[in-house]
Amino acid sequence: MMQLFITVTFLITAVLGSGSLARDISSLSKWLKNSGVQIHEKIKWKDNGLNDYGLVLTSSVPVGTVLLKVPRTLVLDSQVIKESFKALEADKFHVHEENYWIVWRLYQLKCSSGGNASFAPWINAMPQAFETFTKDEINCLPFYARYAAEYQEAKFASFCNAAAVMKDDDCVFDPANSDHVALLKWAFNAVNSRFWKTNPSENAKIIKQTSELVPLGDMFNHRDPSNVQMIPEDSDYVTFAYKGDDDNDDEDNSTNEKDIFISYGQPSNPHRFLVIFKFAPRAEYMPKLWSHLSYSPTNPYASDFDGMVFDSRTGNVSQTVWDAILWELSEPPSQELYLSFRDKNLMSHKGLLEEVLLNHINQQLEELATCREKISMLDSGSAPNLDIIRQHNDFLTEVFTKVKNNPDNWTMMR
Repeated sequence: MMQLFITVTFLITAVLGSGSLARDISSLSKWLKNSGVQIHEKIKWKDNGLNDYGLVLTSSVPVGTVLLKVPRTLVLDSQVIKESFKALEADKFHVHEENYWIVWRLYQLKCSSGGNASFAPWINAMPQAFETFTKDEINCLPFYARYAAEYQEAKFASFCNAAAVMKDDDCVFDPANSDHVALLKWAFNAVNSRFWKTNPSENAKIIKQTSELVPLGDMFNHRDPSNVQMIPEDSDYVTFAYKGDDDNDDEDNSTNEKDIFISYGQPSNPHRFLVIFKFAPRAEYMPKLWSHLSYSPTNPYASDFDGMVFDSRTGNVSQTVWDAILWELSEPPSQELYLSFRDKNLMSHKGLLEEVLLNHINQQLEELATCREKISMLDSGSAPNLDIIRQHNDFLTEVFTKVKNNPDNWTMMR
């Protein structure tokens, strides 16, 4: 059995940062110890600067090693929270329910002195401020990133509507009260950037389908592929295990420390990570980029979001992309019929498929060029997120350019 133990010394024992924005990591360490969280002896914090923390292994461990076990009594579980409220209150925000209940509970814990006391060390170790995009900054985003930003604004508005009718004697939300709105926005951003949705599986009795926010588990940073995953070991705990090394693992050669990551989903979607995590994509963290080809939901290949990708390093086009284009052009009545003529048509119509894709790539590059012009008209004083937006747009430009310049993609157009 792999050794697990509870410790405070694995964590940094100082509160870093400045002013009210500092994250209290020291108190979190003590709270984890006293709350029954089990942490592998080789895990410690990594301070990335600017109040950004991650987790690292101090040395190698075997694949399958359990790294972290968090009691479910500490987890903010959307389904559990929802069950504590009346059904009448649960129907105020329509399509945005996925993480509303966690946001509301975090808002309660933050504004209620009684509830806050037990969870304060965890809450105070979360980021205490989140950057938001200005209207000018949103205007510098390409279409899908702009859509993602506007979607989050609409989602928050629906959360405000739902919060306004919640019946809670200890914690109220008044949409006309700017302090209430600011606090709910903090909870909204904290949950959005730290929760995950579990998927149904054969281990549903242990890992149930829900949305949840897990203490310390929420400190794993994202990367694709991940090297940590949730495992179905014990229904009373949320359990994480090491899933193995890969070529992309970041390792500090001077200390042999290895960063550990989980995946927060949609690993090829840069816009989600820009808008929610304020994460500027790089090829080593996003080795596959979504092609940005959007077709009918009846197109089975286009619906495979993780398959509709370009290689971020080489610009290679996935086979799924070619299939999606061919399906859209041929409009077959069934996938069975499509597969019967697929190979023949892929060859005979390759020139047309390449033309469609090249036109798409050129459109993406033209849009990004327009975004660059808009960015050049702003300054960092009025647009504090300009640098990360520029990095995001440059990443897209680089990958689309690699696709365009990769001769293997254009066998009929040389």
